[in-house]
Amino acid sequence: MPGRRDWDEGSQERYEEDFAEFDITEGANGHSGRGRRSAARGRSAAWFPAEFEPELPRRPRRGWLWLGIAAGLVICAICGFMGVFAAVNLQTGLSLNKDAAVTASNFLAALGTQDYAQAYRYLGPPMTLQPGAQSSFIAQAQRYDACFGPVVDYKQVEDTTVMQDNSWSSTYEITRSKLQRSYRLTLTLQEDSNHQWRIVDYQSEGADNALAPSQPACQ
Repeated sequence: MPGRRDWDEGSQERYEEDFAEFDITEGANGHSGRGRRSAARGRSAAWFPAEFEPELPRRPRRGWLWLGIAAGLVICAICGFMGVFAAVNLQTGLSLNKDAAVTASNFLAALGTQDYAQAYRYLGPPMTLQPGAQSSFIAQAQRYDACFGPVVDYKQVEDTTVMQDNSWSSTYEITRSKLQRSYRLTLTLQEDSNHQWRIVDYQSEGADNALAPSQPACQ
């Protein structure tokens, strides 16, 4: 049958040509580079979009920004106010401390010059409320001077000053001419209604209402 033979021969030739092209294309390991590249391109097209656009970061809301700025300003204002308040209190405390110390120093200086009337002017209630308080004070001061000698030197002891509300106290190292060693005298002052500091108590070596240490020979 000529028709069948022609078809078979034609088919055989086309088959061989196709097989040869397939063999050359596939290579020795049976995998086609072009086929792999085509497949890779197909997968790339399937997995990744044609135009990749990264997502931009969101801008913070301005409301939170202004709230943070306002909170910072409030904190700064409070800190500034507290700083000014502390500075004013410190300045006031230093001024009051100085005024009280000046009164105490003037009192001791008056004792040193034996100006008892002037020394009495630095005293305040309750020491001046008793009848004959001034005469009693002068008599006591004269007795101490006769027994221990007048005050020749005094100095404030460091770290003994205590100030609380309108009360101030400090300890002084007192030297008298007839004493072999110095002794400590603690003065307590209060601020009166006229903003004047007055001595309301004094203690010598722990003895109340004494300007000098007590000794048997001077009783």
